[in-house]
Amino acid sequence: MPVPNSISENAIFIADSHFNEKRAQLLTFLKKLKSKEIETEQLFLMGDMFDFISGESKYFIKRNSKVISLLNEISLNIEIIYLEGNHDYNLKELFPNIKIYKRENQPIFMTYQNQSVALSHGDIFVNDIFYDIYCKFIRNRFFLLFMNAIDFKNFISKKIYYGLLKKNICRKMNNFQEIVSKRVKHYNTNIIIEGHFHQGKEYILDKKRYKNIQSLNCSNEYVILCNNEFIGKSL
Repeated sequence: MPVPNSISENAIFIADSHFNEKRAQLLTFLKKLKSKEIETEQLFLMGDMFDFISGESKYFIKRNSKVISLLNEISLNIEIIYLEGNHDYNLKELFPNIKIYKRENQPIFMTYQNQSVALSHGDIFVNDIFYDIYCKFIRNRFFLLFMNAIDFKNFISKKIYYGLLKKNICRKMNNFQEIVSKRVKHYNTNIIIEGHFHQGKEYILDKKRYKNIQSLNCSNEYVILCNNEFIGKSL
């Protein structure tokens, strides 16, 4: 079993699968994990696993029931750490055996081979007070319960769902290294691991090693940490 607060050798990281009826990579990955075609004792879900879900949204819970059930089944045998993203939050009631970390509790800190490691979804340290206020508001349980109560015939949820279904999430960011160079200043750690940006890049900046976990949807890859290297594996 993993040592508490440490990243295990051969831990797996997946990020930004944005699961929906057109982006089924997450379901494929979890089925392979269940069948032991893919093996690990520790799994990091780096956020935005679903195109949208919250613990209050009945429509999206039903749409994603297969993935929810698989994650809960797998969590009985594998340590799963889930960093909530900007598309998936208020998840604790859905995943009782998974270690859930809300945006306000990120980054989390762990160790790997005597190195300090900070992990977050990646939508923190944005230096935008309006975005921070929006994040708190949109995650408010009473607001979400109210929206669920007035969601007659799932009109609101369906509008959100089919709008997200059309969205192109796979774009190259030509200024990504510049963005990362600003982000690493917020971290006092040896290694930084984030999702969110869908770029899959790795840099050494300010004497810190930064790894952006590639989008499972865009790259069709999950990442294994082995012998101090982040190795992409095709699904």
